[in-house]
Amino acid sequence: MGNNTQVESPSANLRCCAAVVGKPMEPKDMTFRFGLTAIALLMVSASFVGLAHAADTKIPAGKWVAEVAAGGSLSTGNTRRNALDFDGKAKYRLGRVEDRYKLKAELGRDKGVTTSQRWVAGTETNIDISNELYALGFANYEDNKFSGFLSEIEGGLGVGYRILQTSTMLLSINAGPGYRVSRLKRPLRDEKEIFARGTALFEYQISDNAKLSNDLSVRWDSERTKIENTFAVTSKIIGSLSGRASLDARYNTNPPGALVKKTDTITKVALVYSF
Repeated sequence: MGNNTQVESPSANLRCCAAVVGKPMEPKDMTFRFGLTAIALLMVSASFVGLAHAADTKIPAGKWVAEVAAGGSLSTGNTRRNALDFDGKAKYRLGRVEDRYKLKAELGRDKGVTTSQRWVAGTETNIDISNELYALGFANYEDNKFSGFLSEIEGGLGVGYRILQTSTMLLSINAGPGYRVSRLKRPLRDEKEIFARGTALFEYQISDNAKLSNDLSVRWDSERTKIENTFAVTSKIIGSLSGRASLDARYNTNPPGALVKKTDTITKVALVYSF
């Protein structure tokens, strides 16, 4: 249900920032600073625990680790509706190579009419160069009915670094180039762009039964800057069953179509089964 709500009245915040720096803040500046600020906060959090003893947080070799989450969401933006969500993730490690897979489905209807529809599938392969440094390749497919695109396919390469690995905490960043093909609805055409991509993943095992995570992704090319951030808190209920509350924020500086808003915010509650 990736459809979205433009941030309410940002003008007051922009005027405040402009007063400090002495000039108006452009939307591109705000996007760039948002991405840098989010990454900086993650890195600062690591500095407070930088002396912690490092531990191997990788999954066991030759073993699948997976989870499926199903629940509902409340969204604002290009559509306002309640929706059902499915989110599946899986990892498999063999030697220095770890493969990751994801599958997401979001569907919402209001009075018999489909108001949101989003499908995402992706894969990523990480190859360890050292315990901290790794190379990666990724590919993603997205079909979001209300984004202004019929579909988007992207793939690329990158280099990542695990800034922090302890028995309870992980902070990992990566960056690299990619290529996307986006099919626009009106007018019907393909938009092909080389982009730069950066991500930051932060995970904190608060206790044996609770986990906090934040997943940030920034993509930039000549046509747009796209930012996606997911903040989630997961709490074990019993055995392999957990509950999860999350907030997704998606921002596109240049969405196609005059009626497509730049920002989506999606609040979700789900049951999670891990195996």
